[in-house]
Amino acid sequence: MQYIKNLRLEIWLFSLMVLLTGCNTKDTPKKIESVQEIIIHFIGRKYDQLFLQAIVWAPNHSSNIKFFKGLSNDGYIWTFDIPDSINQISDHYVIITEPFNFKTNTFYSVKFLGLDENDSSVYDLVYDENHPIVEATFLYTKQNKIGPGNYLLVNDTTIVDGFSMSTDVFKVNFKISDTELEVSMKANSFGSFNNNSYLGTVKEMDSFSIIYPDSKYLMYKLWEALSTFKNINDAQNIFSNFSNNNQSSAYGRQVGNIIRLYSTPFKNISLINANTGALEKIILDSTKYNLLIFSASWCTPCHEMIPELKNIYKDLKKNLNFVYISVDEFKYVSNWRKLMKDKAIPWRSLLSSGHVKEIEDKFDAGSLPHMLLVYPNMTVRKIDIRNSKERNTLYQLVKV
Repeated sequence: MQYIKNLRLEIWLFSLMVLLTGCNTKDTPKKIESVQEIIIHFIGRKYDQLFLQAIVWAPNHSSNIKFFKGLSNDGYIWTFDIPDSINQISDHYVIITEPFNFKTNTFYSVKFLGLDENDSSVYDLVYDENHPIVEATFLYTKQNKIGPGNYLLVNDTTIVDGFSMSTDVFKVNFKISDTELEVSMKANSFGSFNNNSYLGTVKEMDSFSIIYPDSKYLMYKLWEALSTFKNINDAQNIFSNFSNNNQSSAYGRQVGNIIRLYSTPFKNISLINANTGALEKIILDSTKYNLLIFSASWCTPCHEMIPELKNIYKDLKKNLNFVYISVDEFKYVSNWRKLMKDKAIPWRSLLSSGHVKEIEDKFDAGSLPHMLLVYPNMTVRKIDIRNSKERNTLYQLVKV
């Protein structure tokens, strides 16, 4: 019987893949991705080679470093062609002057000095689709030694513990006001909450979002800060200050999804049951509390939680329903099902295969492990059972 169920699920997944990709792939023209030209003009410093580095996230949530090599005829004016798909999700680019030196553990880069003498910070390049040309004058080279316990991701497979930094510092010659790079300098504390000045930080973010409603950099910083808001309505008010175009950007859509998740009743969509292949609602009984656990076959921290989850399940299953939601892509589904069998998971398991990015965006599940507690009134809150305080809160809410 189990074999038939598994076969049925595999047939369903295969059919869905065919439906999504189309049968006539031979006749489908290959889409050519557009690119954006970024130009940097260095005054007073010549380079033999330059790279732009961006960190993006792979489907299995691992970091993926992208390098883009610059072209130059004279060593001063450099041109980079960046795919739009990268520009949409990269809040900044690191300018690298030469490859990481493993003999001396040295990282070589270019950064830009802040706007005034009171700002000693240095900044990376922030892409601006409307003003992609940056002109800057060389000031000095700064040497820093970063001690052990500080990690640098050199490439997709190499992390260095403790390193030196050689940074060429430039002053940007802003010829146009309020470019994304300039905004990043003006609003350098945007989203940086201090426990002693929460309201002050919210007020500052509100002010900057009103002044720069089209800044996609500020939208990214709002997305990055969402988990630190004490009240989701504060984030909602700031989000509403941004332009409609910005709210429709890559990070704008994610911010909107997350705000809706925590400020409106839970949207009870349907997913495929990993065991039966049947399409069913995430929440089957809304009279109880429901703990949604987003996980994946490749997520080691997720697996480490299983013993604690089983303890909670044993204690609270009378009033608390558990639901696993796998964010595995199609090729990992068999690994997920094997994990559920090997670990003897007693609660339901649903699949988001084919819709992983949509599910991650809709349910704030961009990093794993991730858990949501849905109240009987369909209110949603983020919770982490690894935290003893939050675990105790769960017991107080559910146990009668």
